[in-house]
Amino acid sequence: MTNENKVKYKSRIIEDYPIEFQLELIKLARSLVASSAVRFWLINPKIDFKGFVSYNVDKQTEEIYQNKYSCMDPIHPSRFEDTDITVICSDTLMSNNEWRNSDFYKEFMAPRHYDHDVDMFFRSNRKIIAVLSILRDDEYGPFTEGELVILRHLQPFLEYTLNSIYRPQRFREREYLTDKYSLTDRELDVVEIVMAGVDTKTIADELDLSTATVKTHLLHIFEKVGVHTAKELIATLYRELSH
Repeated sequence: MTNENKVKYKSRIIEDYPIEFQLELIKLARSLVASSAVRFWLINPKIDFKGFVSYNVDKQTEEIYQNKYSCMDPIHPSRFEDTDITVICSDTLMSNNEWRNSDFYKEFMAPRHYDHDVDMFFRSNRKIIAVLSILRDDEYGPFTEGELVILRHLQPFLEYTLNSIYRPQRFREREYLTDKYSLTDRELDVVEIVMAGVDTKTIADELDLSTATVKTHLLHIFEKVGVHTAKELIATLYRELSH
């Protein structure tokens, strides 16, 4: 298993939700059902993945999935857009023989030791906007009906929390920082990733910028907020946004 501190994330996901929500959701899922890996995806109107936060899934695996295998995934959200299904499991969607002989399982899942998966869909105005995906190997066995019942009962609460609290929170925080410090949209993007405690290179990679550009943004941010280091910035903004 990957160490807790190695939870991977893509910054683009922060465009809609604070990073804390995804991380806490992943921790909650792992505490309720045994898992080898967990992912939280955002979904755009075309039912494409916009970004992800994940536990024990590397960036290359995500890119391979999106670029080659997502269209083969039997529980891809596009297949359930016009339904009311909230939790779907590959083990219950098809027989074990069908699943094990599917190209998706043989080419993508099995080589990465993913043998079972379940997806939880989150909707807004009946459109799927996010997906929680839980994967595990044969050591844990198939998801039981009891585990699926737990996830189905949990889904409405998480969906409500996501739509009524965390989405508005992100916009309130950005508006506050814009009004108080006159930060630009790109500077706000940098701030949101800095708040996750990552280094300059990681920020550059996540925003597809050069490290020099990120350093320039940081200098402007420090000047506007009245701090000298990233640690001071985090402490200052955390204190202000927590009130």
